[in-house]
Amino acid sequence: MIDADILVRTAAGERRVALTSYLAPAEEEAAHEAAYEWIKGLRNLPVDGAPFRDRFTIRGDSLWWFTEIYFHREQVILDIYRTLAALDTLISSERPVAIEVTSASAVVRLLAPLVGASRGVSVGAVTTMATWWRRMARLDLRARSLNLSALLTTERVRRSPDAGVAGGVVAFIHRAFWRTGADGESAESYIGPVLSELERRTNPEFIRYVGIGPSTNFRSGRRWPSASGPGDRVVPVERYAPRRALRASREMWRRRTAHFAALRNAPALRGAAVIRGIDCWPLVKEQLAGIAWLQWPWSVRAMDEAAAALDALQPSGVLTYAEAGGWGRALILESRRRNIPSIGLQHGFIYRHWLNYRHEPDEMQPSTTPPFPLPTQTLLFDSYAQRHLEERGRFPADALVVTGSPRLDELRRSIVPIGDHPTVKTRLTLGVEEDQAIVLVTTKEKEARPVLGTFCAAAASLPGVAIIIKPHPAETGEAYADIVSTLPLVRVSPPSLTLAELLRSARVVVTVNSTVALDAAALDIPALVIGLPNNLSPFVDAGAFAGSSDPAEVTGVLGRILYDEGFRQQLAKRRRAVFGDPFAHGPGGASAASADAVLTLVHSGGQPTAGSG
Repeated sequence: MIDADILVRTAAGERRVALTSYLAPAEEEAAHEAAYEWIKGLRNLPVDGAPFRDRFTIRGDSLWWFTEIYFHREQVILDIYRTLAALDTLISSERPVAIEVTSASAVVRLLAPLVGASRGVSVGAVTTMATWWRRMARLDLRARSLNLSALLTTERVRRSPDAGVAGGVVAFIHRAFWRTGADGESAESYIGPVLSELERRTNPEFIRYVGIGPSTNFRSGRRWPSASGPGDRVVPVERYAPRRALRASREMWRRRTAHFAALRNAPALRGAAVIRGIDCWPLVKEQLAGIAWLQWPWSVRAMDEAAAALDALQPSGVLTYAEAGGWGRALILESRRRNIPSIGLQHGFIYRHWLNYRHEPDEMQPSTTPPFPLPTQTLLFDSYAQRHLEERGRFPADALVVTGSPRLDELRRSIVPIGDHPTVKTRLTLGVEEDQAIVLVTTKEKEARPVLGTFCAAAASLPGVAIIIKPHPAETGEAYADIVSTLPLVRVSPPSLTLAELLRSARVVVTVNSTVALDAAALDIPALVIGLPNNLSPFVDAGAFAGSSDPAEVTGVLGRILYDEGFRQQLAKRRRAVFGDPFAHGPGGASAASADAVLTLVHSGGQPTAGSG
């Protein structure tokens, strides 16, 4: 983000401001789209006489697929557009004679003097080139450290596991997210139930588990526990990949300096670094170094490891989630090379800004390199995700199957036994009268801060309402203390009440970005989105959720949801049109439908079957 403290000096005096306060929601939205277009545009720029997409390859496949997600994940390009927009608004509205950046990110510190110079405003806290050399040196040190760690991991792997009988399905499970409880059941909220259903229908030998991904988080260096899974049968992928299997990744590491030189010396890339008239080359050059030194060696190592595991196990099908990320793309590339059918499982909400799931038409077509590594089939929660991937991702229709969400199945199962009496208990726990309508607010306080207090004050003026805030798991009730202390009708839910209990009692769910709105939709509960535009804007635009970008209108919309039954039915009709029937698969049906799709694809020899479940 672009959190920055700035001292603004005007003819009237000086004051401190936060740069983010000058970034309007519409400008934030525009920054995301501009960053997407900038990143995607690089694929066709010439590097050494060839398009970027075709210039850098491994085993005939393009490294562009890993390049774009590095740019997207690091968010430096996004922060450039955010910073330029916010600084432009600040200078236009405040008309300062000088500004001083007292605390800011490297992006803001570099760009503020350049923007100031272009607008005739003096700016302090200039970032020197010596600073950038130090940043580059730290990046190089980080790359060397990760490479050494990878080599040491390989040296410790001295015995390959028994590959077992060829055929069946191999589930590749990311170690950064998989957890197993003391009872041996998977704690992963989506893929676990599907795997259990597959095991129930087949036999333990039909499904084998491979733990993928580095044990150290790519960005933070945080070390995760070792992966384990059903029956402790998850085998780390490194066990299949001795040193001799990693020749390509070692070569990619050795060529990192030459690759970086090719990138930084490409005139087209140098020209692309001038963004809205501001030369952002130090920032872009650092990103290019990260691609050559970090991303490509890591990505090719992931491909080498996936290739070694597939050659050892010889499965009839591959199953994974996070298939659009770095490890997932590596796995799909190697599966495609071997004509092994692959299945990607949707494991969370697909935000509209995620570059990982957005593709341009030419990316789905071969150039001198093969097209994007698309899974043979992707199993989805609902028809909204299906439409998004068809329209924005350019996925072929027969590569998508709607199977429902096992996590929402579980939520529905947990609500059914609650009944009416525990709803009374929930109200007693919350101190809410029987005739009060519960407005359940589920959102991160940090994200909702600009609008949450104003909304709660306005909502509290409506007759017969009780506003209940469920703190985000990453926050505590203390984050909402200021609101609760001034508004007696606003209360924070105690940790003893589950989401299922709160939803069972709620008349409406209110949020900024929380996917609880999608949970509510699956339970036929209406949602009101505040703080627009945000990640839920497409659902508001489609009429599935209520909302308004004008804060003055929000209270009136809430009143209609609470008291206008015709409006509630209108929202319900649009929800079903957008998401499909939330009860189409029945209790436990999503896991069963997913298992059906997996087994059908594997037994058909990898020929996808069109349609939604």
